[in-house]
Amino acid sequence: MQAFINTSSSARAPRSSGLLHRVGSPVARAGRWLRDRSRRHSVINELDRLSDRELADIGLARGDIRSIFTGTNGR
Repeated sequence: MQAFINTSSSARAPRSSGLLHRVGSPVARAGRWLRDRSRRHSVINELDRLSDRELADIGLARGDIRSIFTGTNGR
């Protein structure tokens, strides 16, 4: 017995549209925001654990840590 594989373009899944797309897009953005927020906090915590000397070696002062992520000048 032979198996046939349908490779025509009609076998593709339709693109998301309508209500599912309108609801899914903001949910996906919220998920990315939460993931990015978690990563930022991890980096901030890791930098906070460094000594002042280690921070100076990479060109940072302790007051600079949070301003890097907020885009403000911490000085």
